[in-house]
Amino acid sequence: MIQVGDLIKHKHLGGLGLVKRVNTVHVVHDGIHKNQYQAKIQWLVNPYDGGGYTMIWTHLLKKSERQ
Repeated sequence: MIQVGDLIKHKHLGGLGLVKRVNTVHVVHDGIHKNQYQAKIQWLVNPYDGGGYTMIWTHLLKKSERQ
């Protein structure tokens, strides 16, 4: 699971970012309750045209360090 302080990459766009905060979002879909997570990312190498910070679903991210 992605945690505050992790270096991450976007699975599809690349880039390199630092996780600043992780939020839990309670989602109900077809009567099924589940928690999903969003992370506030400070981009160091930005895959987006903008800059600074992005709130993004954690399932779109992967840790950049090799395990």
